[in-house]
Amino acid sequence: MPTITIDGRKIETQPGKTIIEAALDSGITIPHFCWHPALSVAGNCRMCLVRVGSYKKGPDGSIEHDVEGNPVVQWMPKLQIACATPVADGMVVDTVGEKTIAAQNAVMEFLLINHPLDCPICDEAGQCKLQEYAFTHSRGESRFVEEKVHKPKRVAWSDRIIFDGERCILCSRCIRFANEIAKQPVLTFVERNDHVTIELFEGTTFDSPYSMNVIELCPVGALTSADFRFSSRVWEMSFT
Repeated sequence: MPTITIDGRKIETQPGKTIIEAALDSGITIPHFCWHPALSVAGNCRMCLVRVGSYKKGPDGSIEHDVEGNPVVQWMPKLQIACATPVADGMVVDTVGEKTIAAQNAVMEFLLINHPLDCPICDEAGQCKLQEYAFTHSRGESRFVEEKVHKPKRVAWSDRIIFDGERCILCSRCIRFANEIAKQPVLTFVERNDHVTIELFEGTTFDSPYSMNVIELCPVGALTSADFRFSSRVWEMSFT
């Protein structure tokens, strides 16, 4: 079985697994939005960027060390997405280094540029991945002073699901769920650049018996239940 090193920790994993899967199996959490174990890999949020390399070996095949006795790592020139990069024996992964943190901060800054300040009224507040990562994986301040891009809000995908385009971070989880699990391919991306949003195909509704699962699947508050929205907060509820 392949043995990889994540943040200095040697991990034995299964062939064919990706870095994010191997890390999670070992209790190491790599931040992510679009990846989900039950869905195909999209790789579009870029939040799981990590530094990947391998130990430098000499002519005799032994690992070379620097003057301080640390093994020398040959890093790939660009960071890789952990959700789509398969493990390989001898791989070295850095999830907490300076370059990795800088990439995570940059991704979060771009995601928050046009995100509305809806946290006080958002149903997802308190269990929102974007809110969580804003505290743990971001610069903590915005350099953006221009007006935010406005998108359609309170769009009914069915009589049970309401979509907020301004809160959406375009992770495509709902699209892949509709295509792969619900078997009702009615959702798609439209427009370009910072105006991209998700729409139903003309003349359709997302009314699959499984459709309301996308509300829980959404990592932010872009999808809410028409019956339950604004009714309660997560900290007022108990889990069974």
